[in-house]
Amino acid sequence: MINKIKELLSKGVKKNHFPGASFAIIHKDGTIEKDFVGYKQTTPTRILNKGNEIYDCASLTKVICTTSMIMKLIETKQLSLSTKVFFILPSFKHHKVTIYHLLTHTSGLPADVPKAHTLKNKDDLFERIYAFDLINPVGEKIVYSDIGFILLGQIISKVTKKPLKVYAREVIFNPLKMEDTSYSPDKTRCAPTEFRNDNVHTGLLQGFVHDEKAFACNGFAGHAGMFSTVNDLSKYILSILRNDELVLKKEAVDNLFLLQEKDTSNGNLLVRALGWDKPTKGGTAGDNVSFENTIVHTGFTGCNIWIERKLGIGFVMLSNAVHPKRENNNIKKYRNKIGNMIISLEVK
Repeated sequence: MINKIKELLSKGVKKNHFPGASFAIIHKDGTIEKDFVGYKQTTPTRILNKGNEIYDCASLTKVICTTSMIMKLIETKQLSLSTKVFFILPSFKHHKVTIYHLLTHTSGLPADVPKAHTLKNKDDLFERIYAFDLINPVGEKIVYSDIGFILLGQIISKVTKKPLKVYAREVIFNPLKMEDTSYSPDKTRCAPTEFRNDNVHTGLLQGFVHDEKAFACNGFAGHAGMFSTVNDLSKYILSILRNDELVLKKEAVDNLFLLQEKDTSNGNLLVRALGWDKPTKGGTAGDNVSFENTIVHTGFTGCNIWIERKLGIGFVMLSNAVHPKRENNNIKKYRNKIGNMIISLEVK
């Protein structure tokens, strides 16, 4: 199977759909099949991947880091799903919004911060966030929102009195021996993302977070900022598949897989778990995974992850598909095909 995936992705590299990628299939028994294709970078010079590249994981940060840390704080009774955001962040003016609403993207907050490339620092970012009005009543619709997870990141820092990078290392990276995962990576090993050219930054983003809002926070944010490798994220997936309780206890892990919200108001089916997405037809985990036993997520830079507990299998792919410009990103069409390939083999 791993060779078939490599063959498919190699075709994508040749078509310039993305520079390269690293990927792995993770089995509950501890077997990890992994490989890589393509280039670490194509601009200003072409450099082939070696397989140990560190990638900007973008919104995978939301689930690997932020959701895990929030669940840990709930597990240790420092927070609850019903905790109101303004109890922790008094400047937040929407008093009905809870931790649950942020995790499930049902807060009513907008999806993003307009003109994020103009943000100069964290204070600038939060001044804008605290001024936002809700675009929907609290709890009524699913709107995937970076803003909600930025707030969750700030809540984690306030409650623990520690920077995100410190608490993440304590409760996730160190227990799982994720030695190459951080918010401050070894830049020489990083696959560069986009060439940024604005009043805030000019140059190729290598080892600096791609997301403009996280960039304004010096890379330490709840929605983006984690850099990692396929090898390290395989350890996280295996921990979930085995319920080994190195990060979260079994009850918390079980709760991650439960459907929390369903929304068809815009004509499309949207389904959310706590922090994670649930699989849908045409989605990144393919069409044949168990809905009840699968969680999925993607990252804007070209990354995706899914975990299927019924078959005891997971998949992760990291890519800098936005390199050297985001318009070049055509990796999405490969995800569903790969998911279908993996599950078709597993169910035989």
